[in-house]
Amino acid sequence: MNQGLWVVIGMSIAYLASFMGMIFAWIHYRRRQAQKEKSEKTQSAKGE
Repeated sequence: MNQGLWVVIGMSIAYLASFMGMIFAWIHYRRRQAQKEKSEKTQSAKGE
């Protein structure tokens, strides 16, 4: 029973680490998309 508990704890930690990685990747993606849209708006404004 003790070993099974450690397996569950270890898998829970791995799941949380994976979930946090996905959150950080999503945040980074959103920031880059916003920055890309902002630069496109300034370039299109300069072109007009």
